[in-house]
Amino acid sequence: MNIKSSIKKHKNCKKTFEVKLPAERVKDEFEKVYESIKKVASIPGYRAGKVPRDLLEQHYSKTAREEVLKNLVPETYGNILEEHKLDPIGYPDITDVKLDLNEGFSYKASIETKPEFSLKSYKGLKVKRKAKEVKEEDIQKNLESLREAHAQNVPKKDSEASPFVNKGLGEEKEKVLPKLDNEFAKDMGFESLDKLKEVIRQNLKAVLEEASHADLEMQVINQMVDGANFEIPESLVNSEKKRLLKDANMRIEYMQAMQKQQDPDKKFTLSDKDKKELEENTSIQAVRQVKAFFILDKIARAEKIYIKEEDLEKRIEEMAAQYKKTKKEVRKYMEKNHGLDELALNMRNAKVIQFLLGEAKISS
Repeated sequence: MNIKSSIKKHKNCKKTFEVKLPAERVKDEFEKVYESIKKVASIPGYRAGKVPRDLLEQHYSKTAREEVLKNLVPETYGNILEEHKLDPIGYPDITDVKLDLNEGFSYKASIETKPEFSLKSYKGLKVKRKAKEVKEEDIQKNLESLREAHAQNVPKKDSEASPFVNKGLGEEKEKVLPKLDNEFAKDMGFESLDKLKEVIRQNLKAVLEEASHADLEMQVINQMVDGANFEIPESLVNSEKKRLLKDANMRIEYMQAMQKQQDPDKKFTLSDKDKKELEENTSIQAVRQVKAFFILDKIARAEKIYIKEEDLEKRIEEMAAQYKKTKKEVRKYMEKNHGLDELALNMRNAKVIQFLLGEAKISS
C-alpha cells in the first residue's frame, strides 16, 4: 500500500503515529469511488452509468471525499497496527487529516495500547485461610437480636403509682423481651431452642466460609499485584476511579439516609480531610484494579481459560430466576447496556482466580 509511518511511544501505554500516503494512491482511491458513484448517480439528462466525470466531480465531490476517507483511514490504521504489532484499547483519536490529489493523504493518530509486561510466577502462591469457627457469643448475640425484634410493649405493673395514670395521658408501658426457651423457638417456626441455635450456627458458619474464601481470593490478587511494576492506560484508570467513587458516594448517601432516620437533627457529612483521603484511596485502588485486570487477562490467555457460551447461558438463567424475569428479558437488558461482555469477563476472571487458588499452597 506504500504507507509511510512513524510511531512515538509515550508514558502510560500511549502511542502517537503519523501516516502518509502518496498522491498516486489517493488518485487510485478517488477513481474507484467515482466509478462506484457513476453506477448510481442521478443527474437530469443522463442515464445511470453514463454521467461524464466532470459532472460527477461537480455534483458529488463532497460524497467522494467522505467515501475516500472512510476507506483509507481504517485500511491504513489496520495496516499500522499489524505492522507494529500494536494491541489498542478503544478507538484512536485521529487529527490533522489532510487529503489532496497532488499532495496525498496524511493524518495523526493517538492510541492507548495494552501494557507490555512479564508475568511473575503465579503457581504455588502461599496463602493463609482465616479461622471459620463460630463462637458461642456470636450465637448468643443473634438470639438477643431476635428477642429484641420480638419484644412487646406492655403496661407497667406499678402504673397505679405513676402521676400520669388516670389523667388522660394513658398508661405507662415497658418493653418486655420474650423468654429464651422452647416456646420462643416454636414461635420462630423451630422445634426447639436447640434447633434454633443450630440453624443460627449453620448460617453464621456459611457467612464465615464465604468471608474466608473472599479473603483467600484477595490474598492471591494482592500477591499478583504487589510489586507489579508496569505502566497502564490512563483512560482505564480514570474510568475505574469514577466507578469506585460513584460506589463510595452511593454508600455515603445510604449512611446519610439511615442517620436521618435515627436522628433527623444530626447531619452526616464528610470532612474535607475525609474527602481528600477517599479521593487518594480511590486513585490507589483504581490503579490496583486495572493492573489486576491485565494480570488476570494474561494468565487466562496463558492457561487457555475461557467462558463457553453454555456457561454464559447458565448464568443468565440464574439471573432470570433471581430477578423473576425471562431469560430473553435479561439478555435483552444486558445487550442494551453492554453487560454481556462484562458478565463474561467477570466470570472468566473468577475462573482464573479459582485456578490460582487450586494451584496455591493454602495453610490454616
